[in-house]
Amino acid sequence: MQEFLISLFGDFGRIIVFLHVISAAFLIGSMFMIRFIIKPTLMAVDDEAVRYSRCIRILERYFYYLFGIMILIISASLTMSIGLGFEYASPTLYLLIHVKEALWVFIAFNFVYMYTKLMNARRLFKTREFFEVHENLGLIVDSLIPLNFILTLIAAYIGVIIRGF
Repeated sequence: MQEFLISLFGDFGRIIVFLHVISAAFLIGSMFMIRFIIKPTLMAVDDEAVRYSRCIRILERYFYYLFGIMILIISASLTMSIGLGFEYASPTLYLLIHVKEALWVFIAFNFVYMYTKLMNARRLFKTREFFEVHENLGLIVDSLIPLNFILTLIAAYIGVIIRGF
């Protein structure tokens, strides 16, 4: 498998790096859009049922989008890591790669936690418990997405540092 990934990266390295960078840009941009564009627009809707229904539908579609983006980022990063032979790199570079991997693991688990909160909000919406729906959706949009946004920016910056080595 390692030989295959090294050969794959040797043949398609620029495309793999491009896919990795563009998928990270799409991820960062999507979190920005959810938090700073879509949320204020939804807050202008007066009817709670309509506002929460739309928010749940938007976030459900977002998680479908997010699943594809995360698969692309992970597969490109694994191919780059193995294809470039980072395990044989300097200790500092190798440490930075592990820090970036740890950030991405936390980001992925945070997205899983967000999804469970979304499913909880959807279940509560059906029973018209709007206070609990608000709490679940508010946690996602006001805290967890901005946290992942910041962590993704840090991971992107570490990627720029790694690329400079």
